[in-house]
Amino acid sequence: MFEKKEYFYQQVGIAPRLFSLYSFLTILFFSGITFTFVIPGLKGFDLYSMMLALLMYFIVANVFVGLFEKRVWFVFILSLVLSNLGMWGRLWVEREEYSLVEHQNSIIYFSYPVAIALTVTIFYSILSSVRGRKSG
Repeated sequence: MFEKKEYFYQQVGIAPRLFSLYSFLTILFFSGITFTFVIPGLKGFDLYSMMLALLMYFIVANVFVGLFEKRVWFVFILSLVLSNLGMWGRLWVEREEYSLVEHQNSIIYFSYPVAIALTVTIFYSILSSVRGRKSG
């Protein structure tokens, strides 16, 4: 089982640009697409979308373990910037959309990108500690 995981990290090391592009686009698009579906308590919440987003952020964190070894703050800042861009891109594209009225307040503008960055960083920390323990 651990051989498959190390093989994955070897593939990330062989094609870092491809995996970086995948990870960046995943955070960018998923933070924009799932913006109105993953905030509990607001109109449009969908548990399936939330689980799918968590799965995608887990995969991104796994790629980041292979790309950025022991760079937790870099992963946090990168995730924060990309999720912010994704959310603001969605807001800009749908700036006159009535369904976004409930999601347009400063608490959500601040907390949504931070929640995504924390989620990716927590997954990254857990996965990198497990990888360090098993390979060492």
